[in-house]
Amino acid sequence: MEAGDPQRFRTISAKIKARFDQRNSDGLICKQGFYKNCCVLKLQKPSWTNDRMDQVQNKTGIFFSVWIDEEAARKSRAKYNIHALKLRQLKEYSITSREFANEFRDRFAVMRNAWPNVSVDYGPLTLMQGWIAIEPKSFEADVLDLLERFKRVSWMIDRMLEPRRN
Repeated sequence: MEAGDPQRFRTISAKIKARFDQRNSDGLICKQGFYKNCCVLKLQKPSWTNDRMDQVQNKTGIFFSVWIDEEAARKSRAKYNIHALKLRQLKEYSITSREFANEFRDRFAVMRNAWPNVSVDYGPLTLMQGWIAIEPKSFEADVLDLLERFKRVSWMIDRMLEPRRN
């Protein structure tokens, strides 16, 4: 992928999704599409949202996303994050967003160094956020690596949700 070209991410993200889907067996659904003028890849489990899994945009739930917007493209970066939207509204759970975010960040602290350019200094909607440099020769592999890293975080989210189940 050429640095500074967010539209190229559209083609590459379809390839990344197909590769991830071939390997995946742990219940994570990879979504690919557009949201707010950004091409985005998302990982989410159906049990983490009230929303339909065939839609890219979420109104509720927890998900991991990788995207490139115009600003990131100018800086030759791809952004990534974990969002936790309207957790109080999740069916089957009793969750307080701030409490969930604090617990996530406490647990995430031991693996934080494995995530490039990451920060947890956000409100309860963004559990963590970071970025990777766009390296044309390795971009597809770099994004796939982020998705694989999130698979290792997903078990932690499942464990955090279980005691909050109604």
